[in-house]
Amino acid sequence: MVPLEELPTVAAHAWTRFRDEARRILGNDLTAVWGYGGTIFADRPARPGDLDTFAVIEGVPDGSARNALERAHDEIARDLGVDWDIWYVLSADAGGRVPPPHAFEADRRETSWAINRAHWLAGCYVLLYGKRPEDLVLAPHRDEIETALSRELEHLERHVVEGDDDPFEATYAILNGSRILCAIETGDVAISKRSGGMWALEHLPERWHDAIRVADRAYDGEASPRDEEILRRAMGPFVALVRERLPLVEPRPPGVPPRWGGD
Repeated sequence: MVPLEELPTVAAHAWTRFRDEARRILGNDLTAVWGYGGTIFADRPARPGDLDTFAVIEGVPDGSARNALERAHDEIARDLGVDWDIWYVLSADAGGRVPPPHAFEADRRETSWAINRAHWLAGCYVLLYGKRPEDLVLAPHRDEIETALSRELEHLERHVVEGDDDPFEATYAILNGSRILCAIETGDVAISKRSGGMWALEHLPERWHDAIRVADRAYDGEASPRDEEILRRAMGPFVALVRERLPLVEPRPPGVPPRWGGD
């Protein structure tokens, strides 16, 4: 678990305000709040990203409470200059293996459910309030992780097919693609995108190194126009490389423990 005081000041203040507002609005219906994502890693980007937040609640709040939560999100974002990515999930859904729906929007599913659980159970989270992940979620099975990684790759492929190769998306594709490869090769999914890129520098052929180093600079908001062109050219071929390697995962023989935990 990552101590709140080790985070950037703005992130710590934003999460603290959100926690306090959520407790005020939801009262005893609030079971837990966790912060996670790139912000909690020591190699976080210099340019702040979204504040990934997971809130476990006991029941769906009424309309006035949901509106109050939305106002709180907006006020904190405006005051501190942050962006939110907040998921509210019912306690009854948090203990299962099926990706849970958003408590306020039943047609939305947490498609990174297995990967997030792996991160939380590896201690990659900030406990903002209430119960710890260890008390609420199950360790993911290998097949859950591999399905989630495949979905992440499909997301990258959609951007390639649609020609959405702006520097932000290309940076995400190269670093997250590196993280996917690292997870498949090492069995460790609980790493940052930047750590995935550093792994790729050590294990992928040299032809990819320039694009990975550029993506690392762009992650901090320091890409030059030349860097942006390198990212655009590399995005499609790099995502194709990840696709080539992803199916190479061998089925687990009987009696061999899973790499991802659980079973």
